[in-house]
This record gives sequence, structure tokens and C-alpha cells, in this order.
Amino acid sequence: MESIIEVRNLTKVFNSRGRKITAVNDVSFDVNKGEIFSMIGPKGAGKSTIFAMMTTLIKPTSGSIKVAGFDAGNEDDRIRPIIGIVPQKLSLYPDLTAMENLELMGNLYDVPKKVMEERIGYYLKLVNLENHADRFTGGFSGGMKQRLSVISAVIHDPQIIFWDEPTTGLDPQTRQAIWKLARKFNTEGKTLIFTTHYMDEADKLCDRVAVMNTGKLMALDTPLNLKKTSNSASLEDVFIHLTGEEIRD
Repeated sequence: MESIIEVRNLTKVFNSRGRKITAVNDVSFDVNKGEIFSMIGPKGAGKSTIFAMMTTLIKPTSGSIKVAGFDAGNEDDRIRPIIGIVPQKLSLYPDLTAMENLELMGNLYDVPKKVMEERIGYYLKLVNLENHADRFTGGFSGGMKQRLSVISAVIHDPQIIFWDEPTTGLDPQTRQAIWKLARKFNTEGKTLIFTTHYMDEADKLCDRVAVMNTGKLMALDTPLNLKKTSNSASLEDVFIHLTGEEIRD
């Protein structure tokens, strides 16, 4: 398989009140081009820190990350145009309409006007928001905001989509809609990377799962192989076996 992300001996140390805290400890893995990949682990496992380093938000203390061949930390300006980020805390502008939010994101990425208009129409229809294009997003439901946030992250047609806890707090119907959207993007050739604490999400949606704990990579494989190796009936059992912790929302 061709790798689109290569993480090598990645370490991140934070200074907090005179103490050094190792959030990520010598982690190495690859993400394959065109796969749906997830990182799971208890709070403080290091997955959010790795997520932030892969998306160029923070720099590693040591080690390296290559995204589509570009070096994170040194070639961030080459990486940012080819990735899309769907944050856990939605970053929509409530005083703008859905259309205006999408246009703003398209302009930030210098998407040509005609191309942007075509994509906005396509994506609004894809997430069933075409009849709400001229509504201010401050009045949207949580599910509507989540769907709009997702398509705003892909308006520039990125190769890789990063989703931080994509379905946290959503009702089952909206969760299924987000899963369907993720699979749709994946069939179009995009690579998806999740952080999630929903084991059924990692199990049913993802090609491979990385299990993190205390800053270290505990295991990385397909959900099926992780369950076989741990002699477990569910990915939740694998999680408990490897981390010694219960799942917490």
C-alpha cells in the first residue's frame, strides 16, 4: 500500500509549570492512501496531540511527519492546501448564512468562483441543506451545523480529511448520516483520519485502528485483526485489554 502520511519516532514534550510532560512518546506509523484510519485511546493518550501535529497546528519536539511527501514543521504551507480539518468544536460563523460560510472557506483557499459555486451546490445537496442555503447558521440544529462544518472543510477538495470526534453528541440518525458522508468521500479517493471514543464507529467505519495510551502506540491493525489478536468479541474489549481503562464519553 502507498503511504500518504509517514510518522517516524514522533515525540512531543510540553512544559507545564516547570515540569516536562511527554504527551507523545516515540510513536511511528503510516496512514495508507485512500483508507479510513482512526486513533482511539483514553483521555491523555496523546491522540489529539498527534492529530494537531499532523495538521501542522503544533510542531514535534523530535521525530518527523511527512504528509503527501511534505515535511510537517518545515513545509506547512505545502500541507495546508491539501488537507481539510473538521474540528470537534465547530467553527462556523453564526451571523453568516450557510452559503456565506462556504463561500468564505472557498475564498480562503482561493477556489475559483465558478468551481466554488458548483461545489457549494453539490455539497449542500449531498448533505440535504440545499433548502437552507440562505439561513443564518446560528439557528441551525446541531446535526445541521455538523454537516455544514464537514462540507466547509472539503470545499477546496483536499486529499486528506481530518475529523476530530466527528459524531460526539449527535443523535443516532445524524451519526449514520455522517458515516455515510465519510464513506462517500472515501469512495472519491480521499483519505480520512479520525479521532473517536465510539468503538462501534472505529469498528464499522475504519479500515485500520491505532490504539493509543499514555503517549504510546499500543497496537495498530484492522478492527478484525485487533479482536482476533486480543481474543476479544468487540473493539471495546480490545480497548480495555490494551489500556486497562473503561470507555468514557
